Amino acid sequence: MADFERKSAIGVHVTEVMRTKWNINNMDFLSDLTQAIVSEFTERGISFPECADPAHLPSRYFEMRIRRIEPIPRQVYLSKEIHGSLGDLGRNNDPQRRQKALEARSTVFYLRHLFVSGGSVMPHLTDRVNHTEKSDWLLWDYAIHHLHLSRNIRENGFVERSGWLLFAIVADQDVFFVDVRPHRQTDGLQWVRQDLLDIVQSNWPELTESRSLRGVIGTTVTDIEKLELRRKNANLAHAVEGQAIAPLGLGTTADGHSALCRFLAYTLLRELKQHQICLYSLTDELRAVFIEKGMPEDARMDFKLVRRGELNITGYPSAVESFSRDLWLIGFAIIETNTRFPIIV
Repeated sequence: MADFERKSAIGVHVTEVMRTKWNINNMDFLSDLTQAIVSEFTERGISFPECADPAHLPSRYFEMRIRRIEPIPRQVYLSKEIHGSLGDLGRNNDPQRRQKALEARSTVFYLRHLFVSGGSVMPHLTDRVNHTEKSDWLLWDYAIHHLHLSRNIRENGFVERSGWLLFAIVADQDVFFVDVRPHRQTDGLQWVRQDLLDIVQSNWPELTESRSLRGVIGTTVTDIEKLELRRKNANLAHAVEGQAIAPLGLGTTADGHSALCRFLAYTLLRELKQHQICLYSLTDELRAVFIEKGMPEDARMDFKLVRRGELNITGYPSAVESFSRDLWLIGFAIIETNTRFPIIV
């Protein structure tokens, strides 16, 4: 421990020397990130605890990015099973449910149009996507979104809850319509039905290939047992067609939130610390660049992490490279505030 503290002290001393020597304002990307996320959540009407740990906010930010499906064009694929479910909706003869069933059926094709055209499907998501502390176990376990099959939008901007749901896997460039099923089931097991995984495996085995566990035997449980495991935030390697499959969404943490997003958040925080060290070590080169961009020679360089939208840059700027590119893709950029110029490393 003493050696670690000695090295840390040396690192702090060296950083302070470089900051003073090169006339740089102090950098605090963690504070910048916290401020950016709070601003983003506030503008979008997303609730979060006011006393939230700054280390947890990035995790919730990644969760919101996944849950609130980005409106970009995607290719849509339908499973064999969903054709049968759509046919059943069209043949519904219950006079009290027929109109709603037909509306649900037509909404599936409407959602297909929205996905293909890059339209927003936000109104069809659960209104829980505006609450960071309300998790989505189905998504973090099976990587499956559920969308409400109604067209009547409520005052809160979300559609009315319908009698049927569309279960779909949404990837960066593709969407896979798994099945349409009743919203309410008497046993309450609609969120844990393991045959959803069977449909994914039989129609798109490439989606489960990366989660296949070699040399491991998957566990077979009933849906009721699966529901109890889900309530306890316990992850399970499922037995699907003789293969052990890890959670497609990479599972949950002990508090019921996304394990993937927690990992992404810790990775981001670690990288931001490295970015600060890197920028201090490149001040000679960077200072010359910013002076060329119009920064006064006697000005103190000031590096700040900001939201991508604040820069009024459309598309992806080819000048933003290396670690700045990764930040750009998740919605942030590091700039020198005197010039508002994105950092090039």
